[in-house]
Amino acid sequence: MTETTSTKPCLTLVIDKGVALITMDRPHAMNAFDRTQRELFQSALLAADADADVRVIVITGAGKAFCAGQDQHESAAMDSAGSAARIDSYMALYEVFRGLGKPVIARINGVAAGAGLQIALMSDLRIASTQARFGMTEFKVGSAAIFGSALLHSIIGEAAMKRLVLMAEIVPAGQSLALGLAHEVVDVDRLDERVAEICAQMSQWSPTSVAITKSWWKEMGDEMFAKAAAAARRGHAINFASGAYSLGARKFTERKQANRANM
Repeated sequence: MTETTSTKPCLTLVIDKGVALITMDRPHAMNAFDRTQRELFQSALLAADADADVRVIVITGAGKAFCAGQDQHESAAMDSAGSAARIDSYMALYEVFRGLGKPVIARINGVAAGAGLQIALMSDLRIASTQARFGMTEFKVGSAAIFGSALLHSIIGEAAMKRLVLMAEIVPAGQSLALGLAHEVVDVDRLDERVAEICAQMSQWSPTSVAITKSWWKEMGDEMFAKAAAAARRGHAINFASGAYSLGARKFTERKQANRANM
């Protein structure tokens, strides 16, 4: 077994018996993405994909959440130029994600929202516990839901996508399974066992066959990805320039701080 841990304890990569386990490890922030975690996540994906011994990549979150999305403290302090750079970093991460030649399982142990839901949706399989919850809650922080809408549209269809985005709902595990947001939902005590079973099965497949198939899946989605990435760059630049996103993020962080103070 080998382990690589970041200099800042916000993401770990553990490789054991052909399985690369990537854990987002900011439990105090519900594993919300900041720049450091995004960069480490991209590096971990590349390292896992380059390791000839790795047959399957598993992504999960430490603590009670999978990933609650974008870190709103980062958003609250950002201007339109910073927004453009952040969108570019996300698109670079997602391009790496789409180019992986190995199957990716999202082990969803808790809430997956915003960018966290996008990571789950880009995974090949989504195995969730009964405690998992899913949401595209961008409107709650004044953000536009562009790339997430594109992913949702292709997976759950237009009607369900529009409801999820416009209502900014957090959907429980059972409903998520019915929508197609999750492939399986298992009791929380069986989550690791079930993921291990799937990894063992997929580890038997020819790595070349899997890589060729995944390359074709990527090619099938290239046009959608390019359009969504361009729309995200345009839309988020406009949104940040208007002040809507930074204001929404500030209000969100202020509410969180007030709630903690009242506990």
